[in-house]
Amino acid sequence: MLQSAGISERKSVIWTLDLLGLGVVMPVVLGPYPLCPACRKTNGGLIAVGHRQVHLRAHGKEACVDQGVAGLLASLWAVCDTRSCCENDGGRAYVVPTADSCDVATQLLADLGLHPTVVDGIVYFRMPDSFRLDDVEQVRRRLQRPTGIQTNWRVNDSGVFRRDGSADDSDALDTWI
Repeated sequence: MLQSAGISERKSVIWTLDLLGLGVVMPVVLGPYPLCPACRKTNGGLIAVGHRQVHLRAHGKEACVDQGVAGLLASLWAVCDTRSCCENDGGRAYVVPTADSCDVATQLLADLGLHPTVVDGIVYFRMPDSFRLDDVEQVRRRLQRPTGIQTNWRVNDSGVFRRDGSADDSDALDTWI
């Protein structure tokens, strides 16, 4: 028996083939742009998506991400973990931070002047015209305060992210785009 199940508001479909009741899940293709071989193995059958992908490594994390927000994700990963992102979903972009880091992700996006809004744990924002979110250096420069001091975040003893006024932490960035 062949059946489908919608997985998002964009009406993407996962096809499952139930052979003898085994519930075998076929590869998931949401668009023409493939994930790298490493990410195909870790994303539950997802092999292609709707936007060009780059494999990003930053702050001890790595994943294929939409090319248009790769520079943003490199900065976000310094302060939070994310589960998903999209450079254009109905005219706006989004990131899905983990529940415990939604506030800090929202603050970083606000610091960039992106006017984020949170709906059900998803942080939506408009892509800027004045700088590029695919360029990690443009994002880093935009996050610098007028005094030239970069905003750093640290985890306090309670496990909560807080702003820290210490020196630039540029050595922590290991970005492969």
